[in-house]
Amino acid sequence: MTLMLCYMLTPIHSSFDLWRICGIFFDLMNSSQIAALTPEAEDLSIGWYSRFARHPYYGKFDAPFIGVNSGVMLMNLTRMRDFNWNGHINDYFTKYRLNITWGDQDLINIFFSFYPEKLYVYPCEWNFRPDHCMYRMLCQSAQDNGVSVVHGIRRSFHEKKHPTFSAVYHAMEAFQFGQDLEKDLLLPMLAGLINQSHSSCGKLAHVFTKRLEARIKNMKHL
Repeated sequence: MTLMLCYMLTPIHSSFDLWRICGIFFDLMNSSQIAALTPEAEDLSIGWYSRFARHPYYGKFDAPFIGVNSGVMLMNLTRMRDFNWNGHINDYFTKYRLNITWGDQDLINIFFSFYPEKLYVYPCEWNFRPDHCMYRMLCQSAQDNGVSVVHGIRRSFHEKKHPTFSAVYHAMEAFQFGQDLEKDLLLPMLAGLINQSHSSCGKLAHVFTKRLEARIKNMKHL
């Protein structure tokens, strides 16, 4: 029996059935891949790892992305155990413990810098963070398809300096399962976003509702 886990940090919000979505990406992994993650950055000039990391990281040598973010991580536990994941991570911690800043995420990046073939990278729209829009749009898949999972890193759901993320959070926090998606989630979210055009992320507010609007439209045609 193969054991699989879909791990998410606490400040994560989505209007999707996340286990079903995780299942889709598990199916896209090949037989050698043990985990799936989203990119940390897609722009070399802005990426944290390319500017500040003092250790190896995924993408440093030959990948199209610069580091990976551990906020939403799909794990094939059976394959990870077979590949001695714990042993590798303990070794990397011993070697690089004085050089890491972001704890487990740095260790994960170190691991996949040496074994990039073991990682499946899926689009950043499934782990959308303030870093993707606070200066300009840095997540092309979210621009094209809309945001699917919102990640409130660094208290962005609660800090005034990220009002767009806070507006999305408060709309989703107030929503109760079983309520009407349009009346009780989409419309309050749009109301919270309408006054955020003064911020960089606020100017891209449509990407936060695009997926939800499409889902509601599809449900009306069932």
